[in-house]
Parts: sequence; structure tokens; C-alpha cells
Amino acid sequence: MTTTIQALDSVVAATRWVSRLAARLMGLALLAVVLFIGAEIFMRQLVGHALSGVHEYSGYVLAVLSAWGISHTLLERAHIRIDVVHGQLSPRSRQMLDIIALLALNLVAWTIAINAYPVLAKSLANNSTANTPLATPLWIPQAFWLAGYVWFAITTSVLGVRVLAALFMRDDATIEALAGPDKGEIAQEAN
Repeated sequence: MTTTIQALDSVVAATRWVSRLAARLMGLALLAVVLFIGAEIFMRQLVGHALSGVHEYSGYVLAVLSAWGISHTLLERAHIRIDVVHGQLSPRSRQMLDIIALLALNLVAWTIAINAYPVLAKSLANNSTANTPLATPLWIPQAFWLAGYVWFAITTSVLGVRVLAALFMRDDATIEALAGPDKGEIAQEAN
């Protein structure tokens, strides 16, 4: 059983690494959007001519950023939680609530990913382009957007399997670390 737990921990670590990399790439993309918006404002004020496509591409970046960002947010336990009742429960009841919440989130994540695919498929089938002067093929941002939601579904599945294994092994610390609310402790792991 120890080998299985070690393998699951390795998968969780790999998931965390990919999510952290994606978060950093999305941060760079957001920084680029900020620079392009700044350049567009500067050009509009001084030259009287705006950069075309800034609003279009900033929208794509925000959609892709939100899809990829939720995995990193989940792994860092940074989602907003309302814990009014949670703190009043016994430790075992809190664990069960945390596990149910994670498994419900897994169901929601897969529902989003499965229902996002037809959007991409329709754009590919119709060769859809944006109704803008740039006429961006919509499959490009939609593919990144869908990949983010699929990654979120995979992330929730990995955490769900690991938390269920921890429940089976009666590993309360792992359940708390992966599914419990963040208590504000500073993470000790290296970035």
C-alpha cells in the first residue's frame, strides 16, 4: 500500500507542478495584456490611432487564465469558502464534509469540461472566426480554454483519489492538507 500512496503523492506533486507552471505562464500572458492595453492607451492619446485586437485578445487571455487558474487555486487551497458551520463540527464530520465538497467539485469540473467541448467542436466544424477585423479563428483560444477546464477536472480527480486513499488509510493530516480549508499557514514548500 505504501508504494501506491507514494505513487499518488507523486501524481499530486506533478499536478501541482503543472498547475504552478500554467499559473506562471498565465501571469506572463496577463502582464503582456496589461502592456498592450497601456500601449494602446498611449497610442490613442498621442498618435490618435489605437492598436487593433487589444480588447479581443485580452478577452481571450482572461477566459484562458480563469480556466487554467482554478486548478492552481484549488491546489493552493485559495478558493473562497464559507466555513460558518465547518468550524462547529467534529473533526471527523469536517473531514467528511471536505471530502464530499471535493468530490462534488470533481463532478462539477467534469461537467464543465464535457460541456465545453461542443463549443470547440462547433467552431472547428464551422471554421468560425471572431466577428472582428482580425477574424481570429475561434478554435485557437477555445482550445486553450477547454484544455484549462480539462486540466481542472483532472486535478480534482487526482486530489479526489488521493483524499479517498487517505481516508482509507485514516491519514487525517493528508485529508486536511489536500481538502481542508487553508488556515492561513505559510506554505513551506519550495517554489
